[in-house]
Amino acid sequence: MKDITFVLMTCGEATESRCLAAIEPFRDKIEFSEVRNVYPQIKALNQMIESVQTEYFVALDADMVLYDDAWDRISNAWRKHWRNTGWHSILFSLWDTFTERKILALKLMRTSIMKANLFSESATPDVEHYGRLKSLGYVSVNDYIKQKPIGDHVVSGEHFCYHKYRDLYQTYRQHNFEWDSGAFFGGSDLKERAKAHYDFFLYKWIMTNNPDYLCSIAGMMDGILSTVENKSKSLENRQYFIDKNYAIEAYLKWVTEDVISYRNGVMF
Repeated sequence: MKDITFVLMTCGEATESRCLAAIEPFRDKIEFSEVRNVYPQIKALNQMIESVQTEYFVALDADMVLYDDAWDRISNAWRKHWRNTGWHSILFSLWDTFTERKILALKLMRTSIMKANLFSESATPDVEHYGRLKSLGYVSVNDYIKQKPIGDHVVSGEHFCYHKYRDLYQTYRQHNFEWDSGAFFGGSDLKERAKAHYDFFLYKWIMTNNPDYLCSIAGMMDGILSTVENKSKSLENRQYFIDKNYAIEAYLKWVTEDVISYRNGVMF
C-alpha cells in the first residue's frame, strides 16, 4: 500500500485527458481512484473520502492540470510535515487560466481526520468544512500557497462556467466573506464584487467572442438573484435560470435595481 491516493473527481470536463496525462509520470508512486458523474457535489466529496484507504489523499478535479514538478512538491511537503498530526490539509495554489490569476487550492488531505469529519450540505461545502475543522483545533498548512502555482485550473465550456459562478455567488451570499483572495477581482460588497467580475468578463467576451464569458455573467446573476439554497452545486442540472443571451441585460437591470423575472432562461 502506498501512502497517497489521488482521487479524480470528474463530471465530464473536456480537460480530463490532460489532467490524467499530467499525473501519468508518477502513477506508479500513488494509489488512484475516481468519482465519476456523482451528483450533487456533497455526495461526490463524501464518496471520495470513503473510498480512500491510504493515510493521505489528493482531491484531483478533472479541470486541474498539474505541472511537471507537482509530485516532487507534494511528496516533499508530506515528508516535511508528516510527524505533525494536527493538520488536516496542505494547500497549494493553482493558476486559473480563465480569470488569469492565482487561486486556492489543490489539497493534500489527512484521511483519518476527513473520515471523522465528512462534508456537510451547504453552499460550497469546502468553506463550511474548513471552518468546522478549524473550530475543532485542526489547522491547514498554508506555507506553500505563497509559492508558484502547482498546476493550471482550466474551467471551460458553457455549462461549467455557468455553474462555477452561480456557486461562487450563492456561497458569497450565504457566508458574506471572501474565503479565497483569488475568487474575486476586488470590491467590498456584493455589488462591487459583481461589477469587477462583470467588467472583466465583458471585456474578455468582446476581445475573444468566447461565449464562456457570457455564461459566467449569466451564472453570476443566477447566483445573485436566486434564493439562497445553502446546498452544494449539482452539475447534473442543465436548466439555466438565466440564458447567456440575457446575461448582460440581467446585470444592467440588477445594478439599476429594476425588477426582473425569468422563466426557463427567458426574460418576461
